[in-house]
Amino acid sequence: MHQLARAVSKNASDIKEVSSTLQEACSWLTAAEGAQDSKICQHLLRECIRVAIIAVTELSLNLAAVVAVILAPLFLKGLVRKKAIQNYFGLETAAILVELRSVYYGKFRSSTILNGITHSDVRLPRIVAILLQIADIIRVNASGVLLGSVHAPLIYYAGTKLLLDLKRLYIPLSHRMGLYNVQAKLADFWLKHTYTLSYYSITAKLGMTKLQRQQKLNLISEEVYSAVHAHGIDFILKKRIKSVYSIWHKIRRLKVDFDQIHDLAAVRIILTGMDGKTLQEEKIACWKVLTILSSLYKPICNIMRDWISIPRDSSYESLHLTFETCKYGRLEVQIRTERMDHIAEHGEAAHWKYKYLD
Repeated sequence: MHQLARAVSKNASDIKEVSSTLQEACSWLTAAEGAQDSKICQHLLRECIRVAIIAVTELSLNLAAVVAVILAPLFLKGLVRKKAIQNYFGLETAAILVELRSVYYGKFRSSTILNGITHSDVRLPRIVAILLQIADIIRVNASGVLLGSVHAPLIYYAGTKLLLDLKRLYIPLSHRMGLYNVQAKLADFWLKHTYTLSYYSITAKLGMTKLQRQQKLNLISEEVYSAVHAHGIDFILKKRIKSVYSIWHKIRRLKVDFDQIHDLAAVRIILTGMDGKTLQEEKIACWKVLTILSSLYKPICNIMRDWISIPRDSSYESLHLTFETCKYGRLEVQIRTERMDHIAEHGEAAHWKYKYLD
C-alpha cells in the first residue's frame, strides 16, 4: 500500500493524504466483501492493489482512477452505489466506475482496437476499464491462465480461446496502450503455448534467464549513463531486453537466423532541453552522443541506421547503431531528441501502428 501511495503522490507532502484515501477505499472493499469469506477478501484486495500499481506505473493514472480500481468489485456487484462513491470519493471516481460498468459488459473487436481512435482521444475511464480486463489474464497457472479477477469469481479460461484472444485482442491492445511490459508477458505466454519448440529453442540460444539478461543490461546502462553524463548533456536513458516473442517475430518477419538479431539488449538516449533548437542543432547533438559512445565501445559499422539525416516515410527520426561492448556482448543504441521520441511513441511513427498486427 505504501508503494502505491508513493507512486500516486505528486510530491512527498501528498503521501499522507493519498495514503488515507487509499486506505479508506480498501476499508470499503473489505467491509463489504469480508462478511462472505476473509481469504477471498484478502485475495481480492491484493489483486486490486496489483492492478492499481499497474495503472499508476504503466499508465500514470491519477488518484481518482486508482480508487476506482479498488472499488470496482463493489460497484460492479451492485454492493455500493454511484451516489455514495461520488459523495465520499468525488465525481471523477464515480464517473470512471459508471464507464467501467458499461465497457465491462460490452464486447471488444480486434479491428476496433487496431484501427480505432488515436491516443489523445482515449478517455481515462475507458483506459481503466480495458486495463482491468488485461490484468485479469496476466496471472498464469500451470495448466493455463487463471483469471484472478478483481470483479468476478475465480474462473479458468479455456486454453484455445485464451490463446486466440491473446493474439487477436490483448497483445495488440496492450501494445496500443503503451503497456509494453504487459504486452511482452502476454506475448511470451502466447508463444510458449502456441509454438512451444520455437519458444524453448530461442530461450536455449539466449543462454540466460530474463533476470540475468536484465542484470547484464543494467550494468551496461550504468556505463552508458556515466559516459554521456560526464559531458554535461541532459538526457533520459531508457533500456529494454528483447522479449522471446519479439525475437521470434523478427526472425519470421525478416526471414533471418537468431545470430542475425543484434538488438537483444538496447538502450535509448533521449536528449532533453532541446526546445527552440533547429533541426540541424538537434542532429548535431545526437551525433555528439554517438561520438561519445564510439569512444566507449566498438561500433559495428555495417549495422547502422541514420534516420535523422533521412527520416523514414513514417516521419520516424532516430540514430541506431550497434556496439560490441566486449564484456557484455552486443548492444543497440538509439539516440533521439524529445521531439523525435514523441513522434516515435505517439505520432505517425508509433509502434502500435505497424507492429504485432499479423
